[in-house]
Amino acid sequence: MSDTTVIGSYTPATDDAPAVIDRDYYGQGWIFKDEEAFSNYYDKPCYVPELSDEVYTKQRIIDLCGGREDFARICFEIIDWQSPETLVEEFFVNGEWAECPACGYWYSRYANKAPCGKCGGPLEYKEDEV
Repeated sequence: MSDTTVIGSYTPATDDAPAVIDRDYYGQGWIFKDEEAFSNYYDKPCYVPELSDEVYTKQRIIDLCGGREDFARICFEIIDWQSPETLVEEFFVNGEWAECPACGYWYSRYANKAPCGKCGGPLEYKEDEV
């Protein structure tokens, strides 16, 4: 997606009208996704999944990604129909992301073998991918 890519549209609710979500097809489903909103604003709606009217902002996705803005970017770039919660869970279930056992800081198990970026403790990496 480029910084100007918008899939569908989202009109926030007003005192006189409810929010309007107009989804377009992208990847695997019908969604609203706004790259410019994600890139430039923490509190502007940037994503609505296919099977829900739940509205996500960049800040909400960052919060779902352990406070890691870099992980939120990965999540936002990949997401194409499901909720961000589901995608984050898949990253953990598939062993792509993990938490430092000492401090809970999230890290990619495909990264170079380095100590935890927060506490300096040892981390486990995927041997076949390093």
